[in-house]
Amino acid sequence: MPNPGALAFTPVRMVDVELTEPLRPPPGDGPFHLLLRRDGVPCATVRAGAAGRPMAAREFREALTRATTGLLPAGLLGADGLLPAGGIVAAPPADPGSRPSISVVVTTCEPSPGLIRTLAGLREQTSPPLEVIVVDNRPATSGVAAFLRRNAVDGVRLVEEPAAGLSRARNRGLAIARGELVAFTDDDVDVDRRWVEAITGPFRDDSVACVTGLVLPLELQTQAQLWFEQFGGFAKGFQRRRFDLVEHRGPGRLYPYAAGVFGTGANAAFRTATLRSVGGFDERLGAGTPARGGEDLDIYLTVVRSGWALVYEPAALIRHRHHRELGELRAQITDYGVGLAAMVTKRCVVSREERWDIARRLGAGALHLLHPRSAKNRAKGPGYPRDLTRAELRGILAGPFAYWKSRRAA
Repeated sequence: MPNPGALAFTPVRMVDVELTEPLRPPPGDGPFHLLLRRDGVPCATVRAGAAGRPMAAREFREALTRATTGLLPAGLLGADGLLPAGGIVAAPPADPGSRPSISVVVTTCEPSPGLIRTLAGLREQTSPPLEVIVVDNRPATSGVAAFLRRNAVDGVRLVEEPAAGLSRARNRGLAIARGELVAFTDDDVDVDRRWVEAITGPFRDDSVACVTGLVLPLELQTQAQLWFEQFGGFAKGFQRRRFDLVEHRGPGRLYPYAAGVFGTGANAAFRTATLRSVGGFDERLGAGTPARGGEDLDIYLTVVRSGWALVYEPAALIRHRHHRELGELRAQITDYGVGLAAMVTKRCVVSREERWDIARRLGAGALHLLHPRSAKNRAKGPGYPRDLTRAELRGILAGPFAYWKSRRAA
């Protein structure tokens, strides 16, 4: 029987709003998912408007004002207490300074329009990368090389990694990268034109070894896509954050083991030499292995526990196309559970110190997973399917066994 929430779902329109330009409501009917930018830099999102009707000008400005309260400098509001209809004053331009060179690695295993969009976005960067490396992880049958030729895609380095596994594909790109930095993204994202500029900025601090960025939904056209956002999505907010094991610890008792606290592997950059020195991505983890995932949190933990800092930079924006169908979402959430538990199992196996760290957090982890008002669960709406929660728990229970299977295979 269909879930009642699916019957009532109305597609949400995605709209970018530049606050330094005249603030006019988007044409057409709502609801709207508004991404607010100041001088091109994302600063907030807000859901506004109702199905079947356009937004009035004042209603639009009220929504923008609520979303930016506390985020913008004082004195920007007009006499009516709202953001001015003509837009706010642009911020003084920042000194871009010198930036390290960066190689961008895109992993793929099949031809798709998404791959073409990802590569097109990388060609349109305000700060072009030194090189774009496309790693074909299924070269015998994928047809990626011919697909790129048919679509006249040039200016990329196409390399093959025949051994299956996302971590293997990323490590292949890492092995040949020529930039001082190496960034990783997927073949199903739209890359903001300032992404390279933003993700390289924090590396001016020599103590930073990794930078992750903001991931927002490319579309919210189906109930499954909205449920993924309620599950947790990829976005980690609009405030730059620094993470380490000394002064800049993340919130809660689970830090640094809470899934997703550092960001997602589809939007991350590293100092190339540092990533090589710690062995790159663990090839027993990640999509394409029995462990199915967990490689991104694993490498973030390795970087932070090695004494480096990790910075979450929301100005480094990509948009991800979430799965549209419930079955695909259920499989994805199961994989996330397997990957998380496999990663935790790996950390326990290889490090006695971490084994005790993790053991002390088991109670907090259970509450985080199961309590309806935990930070993980409180965003789930009343129609969120219990089946998805059960799918994640099944994955977590399977994760330790999946890790041992992956370890034997490797």
